Amino acid sequence: MLIAVVGGTGWQGAGVAVRIAAAGHTAIIGSRDPGRAEHLARGLPTFVELPTERFRAATNEVAAAEADMVFITTPITGHREALTAIQPFVKGKIVVDVTAPVNPANQIENLWPPEGSATQEAQAVLSGVADVVGALKNTSATALINHHKSPGSDVLIVGDDLSAKHRVMALLRQMGLPSYDVGSGEVCRTVEGLTALLIYLNYAYHLRQPGVRIAQIEPGLDYLPDESLLPPK
Repeated sequence: MLIAVVGGTGWQGAGVAVRIAAAGHTAIIGSRDPGRAEHLARGLPTFVELPTERFRAATNEVAAAEADMVFITTPITGHREALTAIQPFVKGKIVVDVTAPVNPANQIENLWPPEGSATQEAQAVLSGVADVVGALKNTSATALINHHKSPGSDVLIVGDDLSAKHRVMALLRQMGLPSYDVGSGEVCRTVEGLTALLIYLNYAYHLRQPGVRIAQIEPGLDYLPDESLLPPK
């Protein structure tokens, strides 16, 4: 499968491209500057010890047009512009929005778009054109690039089309990334807000690549809430 990584010349985009290639697919690294995309596509395979033929370079528009599925990894400051640029080329496709709304100048601050979240902005721009799924909002670039290791965290999936979410989750399994469907696009503001929180934890406590993991409470609790103990309403 050909999978585009639009705005893919940053570390997050590089990490997504590595996981795509490690899963046996071809990553088309897209950029406004094809020279930057070519530079990364040429050096990345050797760096992560993956076949060179699984990495290609293109402009964002060409990458989106040629791909079967599209990932968006731009900073929030260039998010709407990138979405608008690829809009004519993604009809009927799944667009996986990876962008978190963190301020590039201050990563513990969020720059929320008017729609409420990055994924909702993507849904608005691509309305009636593509199915948008939010994913990988809280997974660090370092965890993605180390493709031979489990990230030790879970991916929270949001979106309004159940079939599209299931297809993305199947791909993420191939990429070695466990995931959970946590609801519709409206939930994404909550999911995206965790990214700045995780970055703060990294700064404040020097945690190594903090992430989100869904954990089931162990059975054997001695006391459970009992409505009969509360005063009558």
